[in-house]
Amino acid sequence: MEFFILFIIFQFVSQSCARLYLDDFPNLYPFDRDLHERVLDKEMCQRQLYHMIFEDTGILTQFVDAGARTPKGLLKGNLRDMGNYHQCLSIRQDALDMTFEGKYCLINVPFNQEFDIPSLEWPIFNVNTIKVDGYLELLEQNELKYSQLRNALSIRPDILDSTSRLGNDNTTIIRNLGLKFAICIPKVCTTHEAINSIINVTSNGFVYEDDMCRLPNDRHWVAGDYVAIVLFSIIGFMILVSTSYDLYHLFYLKRSSKRMHPLRLFSAYSNLADLLRCSDKPGSLECLDGIRAIAMIWVVLGHTFFILLYVTANILDIAEWYQKVVSISVTGAFLTVDTFFMLSGLLIVYISYVKFTPKSLLMNLHKFYLGRLLRMFPLLAAVILFEVSLFNRISDGGFWYLAAENVHKCRAFWWTTLLYIQNFVNPQEACLAVTWYLAIDVQLHIISPLVLFWLLRGSKRSSWSALIIGLTVSLLVATLYIFLTDTANNYYTLYYFNVLTRSPPFFVGMIVGYILRIYRNKKVQMSRLLAAFLTLISIGMTHLMLYLNFLISQFDWDNQTATNFINAFSRTIWAASVGWIIFVCVKGYGGPINWFLCLQIWKIPAKVSYGMYLVHYSMMFAFYSSAVEPVYFTVTSVLFRFVAFLSLTIILAILVTALIDNPIAMLLKSLMDIKPPQEKPLTKDSREISDGQTNTPSLASRGCNVCQAFEPNENENGEKNNEKSK
Repeated sequence: MEFFILFIIFQFVSQSCARLYLDDFPNLYPFDRDLHERVLDKEMCQRQLYHMIFEDTGILTQFVDAGARTPKGLLKGNLRDMGNYHQCLSIRQDALDMTFEGKYCLINVPFNQEFDIPSLEWPIFNVNTIKVDGYLELLEQNELKYSQLRNALSIRPDILDSTSRLGNDNTTIIRNLGLKFAICIPKVCTTHEAINSIINVTSNGFVYEDDMCRLPNDRHWVAGDYVAIVLFSIIGFMILVSTSYDLYHLFYLKRSSKRMHPLRLFSAYSNLADLLRCSDKPGSLECLDGIRAIAMIWVVLGHTFFILLYVTANILDIAEWYQKVVSISVTGAFLTVDTFFMLSGLLIVYISYVKFTPKSLLMNLHKFYLGRLLRMFPLLAAVILFEVSLFNRISDGGFWYLAAENVHKCRAFWWTTLLYIQNFVNPQEACLAVTWYLAIDVQLHIISPLVLFWLLRGSKRSSWSALIIGLTVSLLVATLYIFLTDTANNYYTLYYFNVLTRSPPFFVGMIVGYILRIYRNKKVQMSRLLAAFLTLISIGMTHLMLYLNFLISQFDWDNQTATNFINAFSRTIWAASVGWIIFVCVKGYGGPINWFLCLQIWKIPAKVSYGMYLVHYSMMFAFYSSAVEPVYFTVTSVLFRFVAFLSLTIILAILVTALIDNPIAMLLKSLMDIKPPQEKPLTKDSREISDGQTNTPSLASRGCNVCQAFEPNENENGEKNNEKSK
């Protein structure tokens, strides 16, 4: 209990501690800033500008044509025009003794401009008579949507591309916003030199701010690139040798070598065959496959819509759609992640109850923790290594600075992700944004023995006391934290990524796992009418929680007390409702729900859900960052992209799971060689609970490792899904 109290105190203190930010690591920037400095030549710039403007307008036309226009859809919230990225960087033309090459730059131009242009003698056209107030009034009609969309979704300011720092603090939000323009200029020039050749910036009072510039081949090679090439080449070579050895024995010699033979461990043929083989194992909780797969697919759907916000051309249409009830199908993805926390708690109890005794748990606590960390490490490390290196080279486009920012985060903070402390140290700038879930899951795993120890003692009173105290304390601490902290102004850092506020579903899962374990071989006496009624209530509660979370995100919602209550208890109720559905399905009262969750179609996504979780977000960012212009939002178009993203995510997850995750996991398992403890026959006062069941041979004989219990891609028996029964 003292450890748990210290853990809570540490959580509160960590919120006020200094954090690391991306600006602290400028030397890890993914674009070569030195190259951009080296190509600048003021004298050559003046010569090229003069030649283009006064002697060869054909070259000037190429630069102008690749530059920006007035953004299309300003009244829909599109405040940027990205020009033509690839056309600009492809400009290369020789004239006289000069070589004209394009440089693509983004500038931010605030709406508030005070031009100081002398009045012309003739009254036909005077720049000073141009008034933008009427146009701004049209924009301000949508100001409420624009500003409240950010608050409702808790979006970082960079998604909306605000340039409010350039505006007057006394003006309205829309007047503080600016336009983002792409301009194409000679690479030897700065934006100031190029713009000043057309507009006398200093004398006319034109205000703008440089955002970024891109050059051809400006993604320089770093140490991470070479490390990635070497390591991935070694893995590829091992896969090639192992697969060749495997195929030689299977098809030429007509005999099968041992499964764990070192030369067959990385065989693509056998690993893929094992992974894609769907077989139901005795005593398995089959319905978990459906729940795990559906939850993962829902996460992919939510992120498909969410990431679009970075590049959308009609943000105000999204704001309007976001207020419709139908958007629950997307916003609910933020709630379904708690399903994974509940499953983690369920599986750790369901597996540990057979694998450990109280004494063996304490004596092997270091293996309990180390096994968990090592089990998650291979695939996570491989994805991070790819992110810091080769990911920056797989594509390019006008929005590639978004993907490059993720590369920058991983180069700076890869270590916090591997240590699972990113939700404390750098929550808003984590390497692989989705790994906040892994961090919280590991942190909950660390404190789980405080409850597990009492469950393993076998006493019903001590078991239920530990479970109830754990759930009560987690709920109490989460509720107090939410009410005492202004989470509304920093939702993700203070609430969404916080282990205190996300822990209750984990303890709910432990309760469900304990109930399933004590009733494992015992039939539950319950009328089907009562089971159906309670199941309908559970389904109704999940829908109610979805609706309440939708309600508090509405633009006109203004009840912080109700918001705090919903944030404090909705995720717990969600987890309990899902837990009941699992219970009735396992005990034979699920009916059509159990049939649906046990369909074979869910088996593969469930097996590779951990890989899906790690690769899907980066893949989406790579796609949207490759766009050359803002993407127009329609529900239909996003759903088409979702189907494409989901299909590609499953394919990539199968490959990385079969070729990297499973082989290395089996190698680590053979090295650790953790064997289940030998237990004495159970007696009344030992570990017998309510049904008097003994240690289950089917689990112990399979050598299942508790460190595997939490992976989204593993089954409820704690073993790798593609591993053959020993």
